Amino acid sequence: MARPSTPQTRYFQRTLTAPEKMILLAAGEGNLIKGFANVLALYQEAHNQGYRPDMETGYLKIGRATTNSPNLDDHLVGKVREPIGNE
Repeated sequence: MARPSTPQTRYFQRTLTAPEKMILLAAGEGNLIKGFANVLALYQEAHNQGYRPDMETGYLKIGRATTNSPNLDDHLVGKVREPIGNE
């Protein structure tokens, strides 16, 4: 079991599940580090608008610019470099 983090923690390591990895890859256009930074920026914006972790995510008013599923978009095809799962 990993040590619990504190506000002074500078580095942390955890194993991502396949869905978590896919979210970060999508958020970073195929780059996990960029995806992590983008997810942090998104949370910062949500926090600035009043969202807190104990609130339902329905509080967030997210505009729907398209009815197309992002999963159907093939802009990431061929760009993913990291293997997923046991590959």
